[in-house]
Amino acid sequence: MSYIDCHSHIFFSPFPKDSFEGEITGEFPEPNMRFINKSIKDAEDVGVTHFIGVISNPNQYAFYQTQIEHQNIVNVLGISRNHAIENISTHLSNLKKTFENRIPHAIGEIGLDYYFSEKLLKQYSEASIKSKQHELFRKQIQLAKDLDIPIVVHAGENTDEDILKILIEEKADDIGGQIHGYLTNPNIISELLDRGFYFSCGYYHTTEKGLIKVAQQLPLEQLLIETDAPYHLIADPTRFISQRDIIFIAQNPLNTKEDCSKLSVNSYYYKNKKKIKKEEKRIIFSLV
Repeated sequence: MSYIDCHSHIFFSPFPKDSFEGEITGEFPEPNMRFINKSIKDAEDVGVTHFIGVISNPNQYAFYQTQIEHQNIVNVLGISRNHAIENISTHLSNLKKTFENRIPHAIGEIGLDYYFSEKLLKQYSEASIKSKQHELFRKQIQLAKDLDIPIVVHAGENTDEDILKILIEEKADDIGGQIHGYLTNPNIISELLDRGFYFSCGYYHTTEKGLIKVAQQLPLEQLLIETDAPYHLIADPTRFISQRDIIFIAQNPLNTKEDCSKLSVNSYYYKNKKKIKKEEKRIIFSLV
């Protein structure tokens, strides 16, 4: 069996150990080459052949030049909603400079998330934060359309209607792409499926009732699997998720499908709807 992790952060930003409570087993993720190379090898050892590697923190763009050296990583580069309140023009300029010599396979992860820290809300109103997220989201869709490449969309909880509204208004289905996150409105999900978008299921689609229903709703030909490593904790025992855990995720959401046991591994190419040229115009996605 072989697998493709359709969304993970192989090169990622550090996070403080003291931000996690309770006992955590296993290795704490460290953004250094020893940990990164070990994560890739561990995943390859269990059959992961490709990774969709997302870099969406402008402070980590230096990693992009290292990531593109890996032949089995599909490169996704963008500006996260977490940086929307900062200088958008500067971030967009730096993004374009980063891929001057090598255009990524997709722009991402871009999108919306309405979970705001108390610290942020002391500095800005909720309305102003949302407005800046919308602006950044729209501008990156426009950039992807200019480059003629797909998008990878982060859809946080309770963003369903705004995500759909912006994707329709910006005619994002001209380029299509992957919906990554926590949409739960069945009507909006159906609308996006009809527009040709793929949906990616991760660890929480195996544990949370609402997201399990989403996995059940998705047609197999538009269902992807991901780890979003290393940004989640897996229970029993509590540890950080890694790219090798794609096997566990593959077995769970798809076990809700009647014909799951009959499926073999298939690799799909998401083709740009407007223009299909060379192999690099495609993003490798996975259906297990």
